[in-house]
This record gives sequence, C-alpha cells and structure tokens, in this order.
Amino acid sequence: MPPISPLLKTSLRLFLLMIAAAPAFAAPPAPDAGRIRKDVEWLAADERQGRGIGTAGLVAAEEWLAVRYRELGLEPAGDDGYFQGFEVPMETVQGATTSLVVDGKPVAAENFRLAAFTSPGEASAPLVVAGYGITAPDLTHDDYEKLDVKGKIVVLRRFTPTGARFASEDSQRRFGDLRYKAFNAREHGAVGVLIVDWPELMTGETLPEEARLPDLEVDSKGDAGLPVMVLTRAAGTPLFTGEHTAKMVADMRVDRKKTRNVLGWVRAGKAEKRPGALVVGAHFDHLGLGGHSGSLAPESQEPHNGADDNASGTAGILEIARLLQARRGELERDVLIAAFSGEEYGLLGSAAFARQPTGGYVSDTALAMINLDMVGRLRDDKLQVLGAASAAEWNELLTPLCAQRKLECKMGGDGYGPSDQMSFYTAGTPVLHFFTGTHEDYHKPSDDSGKVNAEGTARVAALAADTLVALSRRSEKLTYVAATAPPPQGDSRSTGAGLGTIPDYADDKPGVRIQSARPDSAAAKAGIQPGDRIVELGGSQIRNIYDYVYVLRNAKPGDKAKIVVIRGEQRLELEVTYDEGRRRP
Repeated sequence: MPPISPLLKTSLRLFLLMIAAAPAFAAPPAPDAGRIRKDVEWLAADERQGRGIGTAGLVAAEEWLAVRYRELGLEPAGDDGYFQGFEVPMETVQGATTSLVVDGKPVAAENFRLAAFTSPGEASAPLVVAGYGITAPDLTHDDYEKLDVKGKIVVLRRFTPTGARFASEDSQRRFGDLRYKAFNAREHGAVGVLIVDWPELMTGETLPEEARLPDLEVDSKGDAGLPVMVLTRAAGTPLFTGEHTAKMVADMRVDRKKTRNVLGWVRAGKAEKRPGALVVGAHFDHLGLGGHSGSLAPESQEPHNGADDNASGTAGILEIARLLQARRGELERDVLIAAFSGEEYGLLGSAAFARQPTGGYVSDTALAMINLDMVGRLRDDKLQVLGAASAAEWNELLTPLCAQRKLECKMGGDGYGPSDQMSFYTAGTPVLHFFTGTHEDYHKPSDDSGKVNAEGTARVAALAADTLVALSRRSEKLTYVAATAPPPQGDSRSTGAGLGTIPDYADDKPGVRIQSARPDSAAAKAGIQPGDRIVELGGSQIRNIYDYVYVLRNAKPGDKAKIVVIRGEQRLELEVTYDEGRRRP
C-alpha cells in the first residue's frame, strides 16, 4: 500500500472532525407505557370520585393536568393560564309553585310530572282530547283532523296506536316521542299539553302495564314553547270523557356547575412556521358516582372511574405532548394539547372552545383535530380510526403511518359522532377519532385501571404524534369533506327535505345556530351564513334542533319556504328552496 501524503492526511482528519461534529439523526422517541399506566391509575383512582362535574375529584384532575402541562413545558392556551371555564347544566329542579288543577281540584303532586323540556309558565284553558297527538299524512293518520285546539290544553295518549301502520320501530320512536307530541300540539295552536299512558285498545287486547312517569332530567336542547305535563292513569283517564278545564303552572329551573378545559401549546421548533394550528384532544371528565342516565349501572353509587373512558385518552395526550416536545425541531405548525371537560354531558367543553377559542387558536385556519376517546383496550393490534371521511387525504396519509406502528387501522365515517371531534368538524375542521372499541365495562364502575392496555395506548399515542408531525409539514390544507348533519340523538331516519346546514348541537339558546352550510346547499343559496340563528322555517317557530328536524321531515324537496334568521342584531327574512333530505345509509 503506498504511503499517504501529508495533504491527504490533513484532509481526512478534517473530514472525520466534520462527521464527529455533525448532529446524529435522531430517531423518534419511544412512547412510554409506564408513564401512561401511572397517569391512568391516578386519574381513575377512587379518590377522583369518577371525575364527575362538581366533584372535588374533577377539580383535582384539572389542577393536576395544569401541573403536568407545566412540567412538559407547554405554553398556556386558556383564558386563565391553562384553564378555560364554562358552565354545565347539572340538574332540573321542579319549583314549589308547580301545580295542576283540574275542574277546580288540585291534582296530587305524585300523580303528575313536568316534562324535562317544558316551558316555564302558566296555561289555563278548556281541555280537548286529541288522540295520540299525531299528524302523519304518509300513514293517513291525523289526530287533529276536524279539531280546533287553538287556545286549548290538549290531552294526549302516550306512545303510538297499535296496528300495522305504527308497527315499525321508526314510527313508534318518531311519533311516540313526547317532544314531537308537544311540537305538534303547539303547531295546532294549543297552549298546554297533558299526556297520559291510556292506550286505545283493539278488540281482544289487554291493557298493558302502566309506564312510569319520565324522570325530570336535564334537557339543554331548548324548551317546547308551552307547558307539558305527564300524568298517571289514575289522574289522567277521567280527562278522556266529559268536559273539563285545567290550570297548569310549570315552575322549574336548571342548576349549573362550573368546570374547566385545560389547554396548552406545543410550539413548532421551525423558525418559519406554516399557517394554521393542529389540535389533539381528549375529555377527562366522567360520570362521577353514577346515579343518572349516563350510567349503565344506574343503581350503583360507586365511583365510575372511567379508566378507558377517558383516562386512557387523557394519558394519551400527555404522552403525545411529551413526544412532540422531543420532536419540536420537526414540527412546522403549532399543536394545541386540549383536555376537555363536560363531554359526558353533551360535548360541552369542546363546544365551548370551538365557539369561543382561547390562546390565539383560529378555527378558520386550523388544519386538523385528532381526538383520543377510549384508547385503552387495544386488542389484536386493531384500531378504529373514525372520521376518516372528513378529509379526502386521510386514507393516503394514515395508511403508511399505521403500518409503521404495526397497527391495523380500520378507517371510515364522517366527522359526526358522540365525542369531541364533532365540535371541530361542525366548525369546518377535518377530524379523526382514535378508538379501540367498546367493552362490557363501558359506563360502569368496573371500568378500572387494571383493565387498561397501557402498551397499546402508548402505540396509539405514538401514531397520533407521527400523524401530527406529518400534518405539520404539509404545504396545503386538507380537503374538508362536508357531510349532511344527522338529526339529534343519532337518529338516522330519513327526512323529507334538507337545507344542507351543520347546526351547533351544543347551543342552548332559542332557535338553531348554524355552524356552516355546504357551498352548494339550499341554505347557502338562500344566503344563510355561519352564526345565523334560525328562528322560523316554513311558518313554524323554531325553538330548538328538534323543531328544526320536525319541520324538515314534513317538507318536500323543491318546495319554497320563508326562513327567518337572527344575524347579530338583525332579523332577516329569506326564501329557501328545499334540497333532498338526509337518507338512511
């Protein structure tokens, strides 16, 4: 081998020094299942009292999250440090002056109950029996035919008639709904509604067992516009014969309690950041000690610890924050870490943030939102990725990332659904919801930390971090895909007509606030804008999302109608031509 020249030796020495001085390629940090396990154990401990609204355990969780954010180096993104406060309607209370007097005689309090959606106030009028209170031209049934109930209190039968016309589950649910009966009575001019489980029987039928009076639970979707009471058979059956008058006094209030979202920023490390933020969120509240309709063990008064729902998601976003802080140099967009409260009461925390963002977050420029809700039971490497139809690019972007983490991702569905991603989707942001599936412990005291697969949650967190890093580098926004909004409560029945709007389901003020409308929709063509509040449609008063659905269900595509909206301080009358309604999948 020939000798190496001094010049070549010097060059080699400099080259080796340059290699030694150059930064080594940093592999993404590994997710830490141990941290996740400890976080889930803390959040789901009995001492947290099921993280119910109004409990000291939930307040402790809020404070604990703020400390964790600070330890992770997150920048505060609330309107009070890391916190954003809001109120949750917790309990509907029947007031002392609530009463029902029939023919001058008081009805005993145990024989009637206010409907949760009743309007506070009084009604005093003659009674008119109106069958089941159903108007259904498609079923050739109209209980109000030839009846004049204007200014009267109507007496209605609960549920639906027997027989073939109302045999389907859809018909029974649609026309047996107490809200529908109240809406239809108001549409016909009634000033009050009394409902009794007193069915008309066909020949040979026996009287079924009496249904219990409905609970007076919180119903934050707006009132019916008139007093509504449900009576026992003992008090109500005499009203179906003879002439009677009644005075209804509906005295009720809704008690509210305060809670807080916990919000922090992972700031992008690139000197020149791209516009638009990313969000990764999870709700940290749960059902407290049970005892209400959300629990699937309603008789239990034990802590519903919600280890999977959703201590797992909360621990997941903390791990994502740690992973992203370690990868800040790769981030080209800021990422908001959002722990939401009030989800179990109707996505209230995420809706409050989407309606009034804090920390400089701008909804119009946001790129995407990823929601972790129930990610603690990964089985057979299978992960459900809901909301994948909310942007055209999701499948292409996620497929290689899922393969890299050795996860079998089942992708599909629009951005609607009973979790916090819906609040962002309805505001026009593409979303994903990571979900490891349901199980027998859902909404029961048995959802404890020992059953959480921390290693699986860590893998889901790592996938979310990978996705956020990849999204942060995109030069263009995702292509948002709007889907027709479903009726409330996940009801998938078809409607007669549609407007192409996306309502604000968490809004609790009179009317229906519109988040957005498809560009080519009937609403957009009529001039309806985001933030408009619909208060009248087709001659019917719209007090809530249910009224809106009832009117659309009876409308026909192609028909024209007057629509009245409140825009700021203005009351505007517009004309709309109905689109085709939502159809059953």
